[in-house]
Amino acid sequence: MSMPRIILKQKLCLLLFAAGIVISLICDLAGIGAVAPGLVFDSSVKIPVPDYIIVPAVYAAASVIVGLATKRRWNAPIYGACLGQAQLLLPIILFFVLHQGNAFDIFWRSMCGLPLTACISGAAYSVKQLVKGSTKNNDRQ
Repeated sequence: MSMPRIILKQKLCLLLFAAGIVISLICDLAGIGAVAPGLVFDSSVKIPVPDYIIVPAVYAAASVIVGLATKRRWNAPIYGACLGQAQLLLPIILFFVLHQGNAFDIFWRSMCGLPLTACISGAAYSVKQLVKGSTKNNDRQ
């Protein structure tokens, strides 16, 4: 069994990477510490829900959208990884620049990036295909 040929759109990958940066910055402006334990930008908005609940939920929602919009099977996790790559890199870079938090804080913020987005976008694509296949089977009967 050979691997399928994966055809990606480079501009879409770059756009998804930029969208990941924008999501991180919007979260930070909304008072959610997405990239560092302390907020990078001063924000008057304070959200009572802990960051470790909101950050994965935000990236999971964005990953579901990516997975549902993808047209090819193996492209969904790769496009999801492009979205989460910024969330993987930004906390690590800012940890060394701002020296805030500890290694565990940075680890969980990084795990909200690449691994989470790739898995959820692939799962969303698979569910989309299952629903599409079950509606075709119901139409035939």
